[in-house]
Amino acid sequence: MKNVITKTMVGVGLTAASFLASQTALANSFTVTTQAGTVQYTDGTDTICASAYDWEGARWIRVQLTAISRPGPSFTFTDYNNRYGHPGRTCRTDLQRAYEDTQYRAVIDAYWGESGTTTRKTVYFYS
Repeated sequence: MKNVITKTMVGVGLTAASFLASQTALANSFTVTTQAGTVQYTDGTDTICASAYDWEGARWIRVQLTAISRPGPSFTFTDYNNRYGHPGRTCRTDLQRAYEDTQYRAVIDAYWGESGTTTRKTVYFYS
């Protein structure tokens, strides 16, 4: 009987660990909203997109990604709204080349021309 209980507990523990691991992977996707637009990372496809809002003056969003925990692709990209003649959303898939669970820092600078202000947000996540 003791052997059956031990095997059952191990099975329950492995199931719980598997569930928690899958939940952690889902938690790595995020959306950040700024005064100038949004930045969205989708962990399932390793895609990061920036979308500058297309109203109230010129706006842009710059995303600077840096691998922290191990070597990986690091890059910077900017999305501009239509005031700059750019039609909407910019997406990058460079993180598809990163090792799974590499920690990244995303520094997001956002400019809103009507108010003349730039803001910065920093997000940490795992690819």
